[in-house]
Amino acid sequence: MTENYNRTVLVAGGAGFLGSHIAKRFFYEGYKVLVLDGLLDGCGGNERNLEPILKNIDFLKVDIRDAKKVADEIEKCDLIVDCMAWTSHHKALQDPIYDLQLNAESHLHLLKYLNSNQKIIYLGSRSQYGVPDVSVINEETSMVPVDIQGIHKLAAESYYRVYARLKKLNVVSLRFPNCFGENQPTQGEDVGLVGGFIRNLLDKKIVEVFGSRRRRALVYAPDLAEVVLRLSRTSTSGFSAFNIKGKDIHIKSLVEILIELIGHGAYQLTPLPADITAIDVGNAVFDNTKLGEVIEDIPLTDLREALTVTIKYFKENL
Repeated sequence: MTENYNRTVLVAGGAGFLGSHIAKRFFYEGYKVLVLDGLLDGCGGNERNLEPILKNIDFLKVDIRDAKKVADEIEKCDLIVDCMAWTSHHKALQDPIYDLQLNAESHLHLLKYLNSNQKIIYLGSRSQYGVPDVSVINEETSMVPVDIQGIHKLAAESYYRVYARLKKLNVVSLRFPNCFGENQPTQGEDVGLVGGFIRNLLDKKIVEVFGSRRRRALVYAPDLAEVVLRLSRTSTSGFSAFNIKGKDIHIKSLVEILIELIGHGAYQLTPLPADITAIDVGNAVFDNTKLGEVIEDIPLTDLREALTVTIKYFKENL
């Protein structure tokens, strides 16, 4: 660990759900951590997410559009982890301009100050692939997004791909599916697939499960943070992209496990609404063979254990 003491990691969006897990993982590994987060509306950024380490890191409360103010700090970092995102698929359809600003434009403001001496990890998304005509998605599968968020996430990755070539940047894009865990939002509309089920069950509401055969892949946030840490130690150069599969499960089975862990609850099967059908990404599964070849062991916490921790978190924060 001592070899990391003089290395600095910048976590852009580091006060958010995933960013806070990543910031803490690097801090506990001995890195100097610099968090850049404007705490923008709807992005989930909150100093409380960093409470265990807040006094021991540098926190730049700066809107990324004002990145010029902290250009010197950005340019001195050894590693950049770009977690900036707005994750509400439905709100993105209602306000595509705001989604454009948060999921595409924001990364350009950061990119201006990155250099070839740094390693950069960008958090991509499963939504970039849309509904490909395959049963298994690998990194070479065509990406044709079916919603606004997916379009803008792909655009941001494309910016990194282009600048990796033009500015000789060392960029890794990590594409992943639904995430859950501590620090995810518990209030409002955008609480994620797992979060929405947990909240409704704790509120003693009947959960709607759209269809009995729909599947989703899930990634526990601490596992994602561990993957980011391990990717930061790889010797990739130029632009590289990796999928992380997580745990593939029928949505119906997920709800049944949650009901068992919570100790009460019920669900009903209902047809998939038209507005969700229009942006549903289907049941194709991720292949993360390429990722496994680079980091060898892909961390995967037992699903029941991870869900138990998340349920406890929701009980404490609702």
